[in-house]
Amino acid sequence: MKTGMNERWENVVTRDEVESLVEFEKAIQWRWSTGDPTGYMDVLAEDVTYFDPLAEHLLVGRAAVLEHWKRIYADAHITRQEYLNEVSRASVKGDEVLLAFNFNTYQQDDNGEEKPFLSWDMSLIFRKIADKWMMAHGHLSLSNTLDLDSIRK
Repeated sequence: MKTGMNERWENVVTRDEVESLVEFEKAIQWRWSTGDPTGYMDVLAEDVTYFDPLAEHLLVGRAAVLEHWKRIYADAHITRQEYLNEVSRASVKGDEVLLAFNFNTYQQDDNGEEKPFLSWDMSLIFRKIADKWMMAHGHLSLSNTLDLDSIRK
């Protein structure tokens, strides 16, 4: 993972803390992908803001995001997930870290073969609150959803 940490922030959020957060996020993402959404649900900050392709508008607050997730969540039976182009960066406030990455998921088809499922562009901001990383913002969009040939050049 590339880190864009400015030296001025290193005393607030260390490189080891950022790497620990990255591993923590991957663990809760795997839980989500394999049928257990509670990992993310447990780390939503009270004032979280959130976008995804199924949200009709910006969701503000833990209760709104939880309601949205409970409405849309279904176990997608993900067999593999793949992180690409990972970047982490401490924020201006110093107690927050931005994680940005592309994320591919795979499922098994009816013949037991692996097939691509969904590809995502994700940016997440985690804030340290009472020594615990909480998600303060999430923005998810589907990758490769445009038909580039249909866009005028």
